[in-house]
Amino acid sequence: MKVHETRSHAYSSGNEEKVATRKQKAEAKASEGESEHSPKKAKTDTEERTKDRSTEEIIAEFEKFCKETSEHLSIKQMREILEANGQDAGESDDAVVPKCQDVLFYGPLVDDCPVCGGTLKISDRNFRCSGVYTEWSTCTFTTKDLPRRNEPTKLPDSVKDSHVAELLKKHQDPKSRPRAVLQSEKPLKGRMICLAGRLTRTHQYWKSKIEKAGGKVANSVMGVSCLVVSPAERECGGSSKLTEAMEKGIPVVREAWLRDSIEKEEPQPLGAYDIASDISVGGKGIPLYQQDPSEEALETITSEVFVGLFLLIWFRQHSLAHVGQILEKDGILYNCALTLSDKGAGLNEYCIMQLITIPEGQLYMYYKKGMIGNLDGVDEKLEERDNVDGAIQEFAKLFEGVTGNKFEPWEREKKIQKRLRKLFPIDMDDGVEVRHGGLGLRQLGTAALHCKLEPKVAKFMKVLCSQEIYRYAMMEMGLDFPELPLGMVTEMHLKRCEDTLQEFAETLRTNTETGPKRDSLWSDFSQRMFTLLPSTRPYVFRDFTDIADHGAAAVETIRDINVASRLIGDMSGSTLDDPLFERYKKLGCSISPVEKDSDDYKMVANYLEKTYEPIEVGEISYGVSIEDVFAVEVSAGPSFDEIKKLPNNILLWCGTRSSNLLRHLEKSFLPSVCFLPVAGYMFGRAIVCSDAAAEAARYGFTAVDRPEGFLVLAVASLGNQITELEGAPEDAAELEEKKHGVIGRGRKKTDESEHCAWNDVKVPCGKLVRSEHKDSPLEYNEVYSNFEEQEVHTCFFVSVIYNCSEILSVSVYATRF
Repeated sequence: MKVHETRSHAYSSGNEEKVATRKQKAEAKASEGESEHSPKKAKTDTEERTKDRSTEEIIAEFEKFCKETSEHLSIKQMREILEANGQDAGESDDAVVPKCQDVLFYGPLVDDCPVCGGTLKISDRNFRCSGVYTEWSTCTFTTKDLPRRNEPTKLPDSVKDSHVAELLKKHQDPKSRPRAVLQSEKPLKGRMICLAGRLTRTHQYWKSKIEKAGGKVANSVMGVSCLVVSPAERECGGSSKLTEAMEKGIPVVREAWLRDSIEKEEPQPLGAYDIASDISVGGKGIPLYQQDPSEEALETITSEVFVGLFLLIWFRQHSLAHVGQILEKDGILYNCALTLSDKGAGLNEYCIMQLITIPEGQLYMYYKKGMIGNLDGVDEKLEERDNVDGAIQEFAKLFEGVTGNKFEPWEREKKIQKRLRKLFPIDMDDGVEVRHGGLGLRQLGTAALHCKLEPKVAKFMKVLCSQEIYRYAMMEMGLDFPELPLGMVTEMHLKRCEDTLQEFAETLRTNTETGPKRDSLWSDFSQRMFTLLPSTRPYVFRDFTDIADHGAAAVETIRDINVASRLIGDMSGSTLDDPLFERYKKLGCSISPVEKDSDDYKMVANYLEKTYEPIEVGEISYGVSIEDVFAVEVSAGPSFDEIKKLPNNILLWCGTRSSNLLRHLEKSFLPSVCFLPVAGYMFGRAIVCSDAAAEAARYGFTAVDRPEGFLVLAVASLGNQITELEGAPEDAAELEEKKHGVIGRGRKKTDESEHCAWNDVKVPCGKLVRSEHKDSPLEYNEVYSNFEEQEVHTCFFVSVIYNCSEILSVSVYATRF
């Protein structure tokens, strides 16, 4: 321990005598004449001693103090001490003891939670609020340093004659108290971490930080807790360490996980920083909520999904397998899925309730409740009921117990109020979710073989009707818990999710809170979203990018998967019935191959080549090439002739997940669900395109084991008036109301001298060059088309095939006019 020298020291460490001023000598002489019991002198000494004590000394003294008080003070006496000092004494015995010891040693707290006014409870790491923020969430405020009252601790008469009375009196005086020190483990204690690739800071820098935080750095991925890499590793196939980590099911996380864990002095959830879950192999058979996201894929792909009006009941414990039907009486279906995500209370739960009839006439009550992602410790019951009316009453009582609401008003009018720490219903539609009803892996080949469609078109439809692209899309977002078929929610539930997003975006725009109050606002919104769209890995959104990627994009993806579920239905039957052709007819569009020597094909090839920038990792470059082009006539939206009559027509790229393509074909483009100050949502609720294939490719979400991702080309009308902006406006409402076409200028643009025309439509197919907008937050131009879905005409779908060692291969699906 270093002792800080005070002014009373006569010599410095260099043996050079310090010449005291006349005033200092006079003060020293006067102090010598003062009594050793002088109050002023005593306080000064106490303050100096308190200041000079190390953290380890304070912790050791506090531990000794706790031992003494635990042995000589009863729970009743501790409650009296808390009451005498204005602290909450109504908690459990286990909570009263550490709280009372903290008050006696460090002093009474000035206030309760500054966010919600709730009671703060002490733990080994921090003070945590146990209050309520809203009906959706328990308060999540925590702190390590709370203000104390600058007054003596009050001791009731019952403790003044106890064996520790003198010890307690010693800490009564505010000047004698040390600053509160909470014991806490180092955030990375016991963790073995591997680093790979080019990070923002050197490996040596992170090694020193990790070791100071209690962790260790390994050179290989064998036995490590996680692998930390740059996102570029994930986007471009990755290094040998990344491949090995995925094969072994080791979490692969962004560098931000290290920074946030160290800064917040608490290990952050790995799932919130995962960047490789969609390209990893199956897991180790542990509960989903305890697994890294890479282990969820196999579990969710091989699990049964409980969906719809006709329900496959798979009850493992009782070895029952019946095809049943949900009971319907007086227009009410007795089938509910409910969820709750409450970080402050440590809850992430689901509940399924069903009344099921089977052909023999029996009636069963099915009830299942547990933690999302945990296959063990689940309360699951399947019990036969003799009386329908009695079963309905029991069902309604269970519903009220888990939601705090009456069942009939919810089922008839969808009226419900969220209650604190109560589950909230997810409104499900009838039918079969595409993860269960789409073509399985063993059906894909035979389905295409028996299809009456042209072979290349049959292959295209096979991709869109397979289960896999929808399973992966939901898995990437953590929305893949098999017991909750989010691919069959109702329009009403999707509208509730959209309203929540828009409400929060508007609140953030006008809210001026900072610090813990603003953090609690983000936490509350995150818990709302993960209650409405339950996830196996919920976390607190940190910024607008999180909202865009895991909030808005999740709602849009679920919306599109719902369209696919209704269109595909149940394809589990014989492939001899040609299910692909049946779904093709339901789309209401025409698809046919385009010859490679045609002008359309050459135009698409030129546009893609000029506006796509190869991704480079080290000396390896990843590019694209066209495999096939298809002409498509889509019945939804305006025809090509109609859109050509509108002003400022331009052919643009759009990025999309594979799981969204059926919706594109059946319903055409839909606008984004909200305004956010990030790419893709920056200028309001509109259809977003770009003149750069490189920008659109970012939204394909392909992976090394799923090489097919899709781009879209569309003709967009920008209207008579075009607004050009470099950054996000404070509010996009005016742009939406005026329905202007908006161009967000990026740091790169296409060379205008190389632009051309195709069927009287402008094609900005110039080479990408630096623009004059050097400070723009956008890398490439973004075009928001007139905020009218009727003014965009879908043209091309581009399937990108990724390969770690070869040039990428691309399939393009074009529109015939």
